[in-house]
Amino acid sequence: MSLPPLPIDDALPALMAALTSGPYAVLVAPPGAGKTTRVPLALLEAPWRGDARIIMLEPRRLAARAAAGQMARLLGEEVGQTIGYRVRMDTKVSARTRVEIVTEGVFTRMLLDDPELAGVAAVLFDEFHERSLDGDLGLALTLDAAALRPDLRVLVMSATIDGARVARLLGHAPVIESLGRAFPVETFHAEPDPLQR
Repeated sequence: MSLPPLPIDDALPALMAALTSGPYAVLVAPPGAGKTTRVPLALLEAPWRGDARIIMLEPRRLAARAAAGQMARLLGEEVGQTIGYRVRMDTKVSARTRVEIVTEGVFTRMLLDDPELAGVAAVLFDEFHERSLDGDLGLALTLDAAALRPDLRVLVMSATIDGARVARLLGHAPVIESLGRAFPVETFHAEPDPLQR
């Protein structure tokens, strides 16, 4: 699959290496770097995934649907095939789905139903800086599941978190940083239009 380049692409090899050598990692990438859509697609190719699913948490339903839609488009598929989502009162997944984008509340219910997260290879916490009770509870329960399942990968992603602090919470996990890209900005001041007075 050939995708247009994004800043996150330079950080993906280090991220893949970190999750191959250990179960936890932290990714700090500025807005627009591509972490939400590129990282789950890259992890589909990870040898440790096998045929298990990747779960990515999004704090809001709109973001979950949008992320699933964009990833499915990048693969040339419809939502519900390789990429699916689960939000309150709306689910689009199938037996073929390997990446599920879920809201934090839905994920908490999934964990309560299956505390071991059977059939899940990795849990990605996107936009972790938008701290919430459901998100924090989800991370705590995921770390409990990881204690039972040393093969379970946990990745915390955000643009604005203190990566070192979160890494300590995850047992001194590696922190991978992605640079964003900046564009020059010019400011122009136009004279007022005398006809618009």
